[in-house]
Amino acid sequence: MSDPTPAADPTLVNRVTELEILVMHMQADFQKVNSVVLEQQSEIDTLTKSLDRLGSKVDKLGEEPEKRDPLQERPPHY
Repeated sequence: MSDPTPAADPTLVNRVTELEILVMHMQADFQKVNSVVLEQQSEIDTLTKSLDRLGSKVDKLGEEPEKRDPLQERPPHY
């Protein structure tokens, strides 16, 4: 009877090994890219919150008239 498992072809083994190495490098690169994307998203969220706060401050400045008491102000020549 013949052996059901073919003998290991050295060329095939080398090709599979090279493919496994390539996949490992791709996984490492993917993890690096994923990490950078997560950091960027965190920074975007922080900047968006800051922009929202600044926008609401600008809106408040536009709504409230400036409260000034002319009797308490000094003329520019003092």
